[in-house]
Amino acid sequence: MRLRQIDRDTVAVEGAATGAVLVEAKCPHRGGLLRYGHVDRAGSRLVCPLHRSVFGLADGAQLAGPPCRALRVRPEE
Repeated sequence: MRLRQIDRDTVAVEGAATGAVLVEAKCPHRGGLLRYGHVDRAGSRLVCPLHRSVFGLADGAQLAGPPCRALRVRPEE
């Protein structure tokens, strides 16, 4: 898995189980920089490096961590 900063608002997740996806650059909880996050081995979850919030890469749903909104996720075109 590889996380790559595209611009100040977007990070690409390459090698995700759903194919390459684009996510917002900051965690919706407290603004952790997701380019420093961790993608699980299956390529289906992204973990924020700041407070360990976990988001599904298929739909951005929050799966664990402090309550916050879903992560914006879209396919890389």
